Amino acid sequence: MSDPMAQFRTAFFEEATELADSMEATLLSLDLAAVEVEDLHTLFRAAHSIKGNAGTFGFPAIASFTHQLESTLEPVRQGQRAMTSDLRELILQGVDLIRSHLHHARHDEPLPEREQQAQAILVVKLKEGKDAPSAAPAPAAVEVKTPPAGSSSAHRAGTGFSIRFEAPQDAFRRGVNLERLFRDLAKLGTLRSWPDLSHLPVLDRLDPEDCHLAWDIRLETAHPMMGVEEVFEFVAEGDNLRIQSLPAEGAVPPLGDYLQVEANVSPADIREALAKQKPLGEILVDMGKVKPEAVGKALEQQAKKRTQSEASTVRVATEKIDRLVNLVGELVITQAMLAQASLQSNSMQGEEQMSAALLQLDRQTRELQERVMGIRMVPVDMVFSRFPRMVHELGRQLGKDVELTMEGQATELDKTFIEMLVDPLTHLVRNSVDHGMEEKEARLHSGKPTVGTIALRAMSRGGHIYIEIKDDGRGLNRDKILQKALDRGILPPGSHPSDEELHLLIFEPGFSTVEQVSDLSGRGVGMDVVRQNVRALGGRIEVESQMGKGTTIRLVLPLTLAILDGLTVRVADETYVFPLASVLESFQCNDADVQTVKGDREVISLRGEFIPVVRLQRLLALGSCQNTGRALLVLVESEGRRAAMAVDELLGQQQVVIKSLETHYKRVEGISGATILGDGRVALILDVSGLMRLEAGAATVEV
Repeated sequence: MSDPMAQFRTAFFEEATELADSMEATLLSLDLAAVEVEDLHTLFRAAHSIKGNAGTFGFPAIASFTHQLESTLEPVRQGQRAMTSDLRELILQGVDLIRSHLHHARHDEPLPEREQQAQAILVVKLKEGKDAPSAAPAPAAVEVKTPPAGSSSAHRAGTGFSIRFEAPQDAFRRGVNLERLFRDLAKLGTLRSWPDLSHLPVLDRLDPEDCHLAWDIRLETAHPMMGVEEVFEFVAEGDNLRIQSLPAEGAVPPLGDYLQVEANVSPADIREALAKQKPLGEILVDMGKVKPEAVGKALEQQAKKRTQSEASTVRVATEKIDRLVNLVGELVITQAMLAQASLQSNSMQGEEQMSAALLQLDRQTRELQERVMGIRMVPVDMVFSRFPRMVHELGRQLGKDVELTMEGQATELDKTFIEMLVDPLTHLVRNSVDHGMEEKEARLHSGKPTVGTIALRAMSRGGHIYIEIKDDGRGLNRDKILQKALDRGILPPGSHPSDEELHLLIFEPGFSTVEQVSDLSGRGVGMDVVRQNVRALGGRIEVESQMGKGTTIRLVLPLTLAILDGLTVRVADETYVFPLASVLESFQCNDADVQTVKGDREVISLRGEFIPVVRLQRLLALGSCQNTGRALLVLVESEGRRAAMAVDELLGQQQVVIKSLETHYKRVEGISGATILGDGRVALILDVSGLMRLEAGAATVEV
């Protein structure tokens, strides 16, 4: 029998993982010298949500441990305990344990003994500093005033909360006991409430199963906010619930008080009047209560929260879906036009209608293709978001101060790329910290700031995605790389490679200039993984480096794997496609311009540079090449190397849909895939870097 709760548990694991990621990102972005109150609230709410949901879906171990983190965060956000670097590290360890709990719970496994011990030690450390005094004055926004000695009234001291609660519309269907909610609140202190019935619809539209109730509540209590929030565990904070601490001088009367005094003023009148007012931020600035930059920062945080919320709940933007729906509607109309034109195909009017409908169908098909591809695109931040924590941990482990900056996180990338980019970027960022970044003393000696900087940037340019990893470290040692390459026989004696060619050698399998292998790197394996993955994505790698200044490694990737712009060519009787991103130019030359070197290798001099010539007809085993006196060459580039591919005819440029050969046949060196042309024939898509390797090895493609 299937488990009816399985789908809800799956949703719980996904949401809890996102909340844990949010906690980690917030912790890493904290400025410990001036901690923002809203960041502390964000941390607390995330822990509280994980705890509540874990208890609901039957994971008491997760709920219990997250409650420990929540109890640690409560005095911090109340200003009774300082957020120090040590405490942040402990909470980060707690976030890791939450992830581990979620992983094992998803697979119905108990938490391993080793991690249980780590959790027990962590809980003790969190409790040790629970009552430690704050090293800095508490932020005014979360300051809690205690009643003066001899005072018996919490109200006179202003200790309590002003609450606005709008019951969820589906509260009755879910069996939420609103009466019990008020009973639980009354147990915490003195309770007063004012119902707001302005949300009630007219009688003929009233659904008796919908809840339209709302209250303004005043609770005088000495309990912390955490105790109040636990009462409202089933309500999402935001539009449905707002909890604010009462000021020390007494609470501002809720809306209900004003309505009782001014009975002739309706809630609608108040909302209309408020709508005409300036935004609250502008009013506070005009009154001199806050600084304009504080308002700007608050608005940025609100926008950031909205973006995070949308990213965690909507996988595909609704706007993209709406456009697809509209486009499908247009296609239906076009189909009707074609059907009508086919009935009148013998008339001049029918031919004109058919021609117009076909043009319209062509435009709509291309647009549909672009829209569908747009759905595949996801922000590169899905990859970038894991690196702040990694750099933070590596810096601590190696004793280096390293700052990571990120740009272009909103740049969209084909979702197929995301998983394949994780390993390459992880290796590159790790190498930048471990090998690229000097020790503090070395940086000071060379006149650099003690804090090293690694910049991770993504951008879209000219049909490609560029991802850069740039550091201000020691740079690549040209002499050391050259000597290592000569010692290993990668380069022949007497070679004089360019800087670009030499720098790309670091991606050779097993190539490393590190004298001592560490736990992090030094075996020369990781960089080979980078090259293999980037090559599999149809991309290339560029390296720029200056000794003592730093290194920039740039990954250049196509926008998508599913569709590419191609140059179709004829070789013998077959049609092939060059990825247009690899094509630099095409030109004709005399056969006499092609010179033979080293026996059977051919080159051509182009603007002072000797370019190897690849005879595709011979390389692809399509028969012997015929000497016509003229050669048609396509100049291509891949991984910093160029070659002139000899073809028989240029057929044109077009977009092609890539079909995998491995899925239906097998992997073929020099061929990256296949496509179906407009006439129904199959054309193979050429892998430029693979063809260059084949030519160097004097092999032929066997399909």
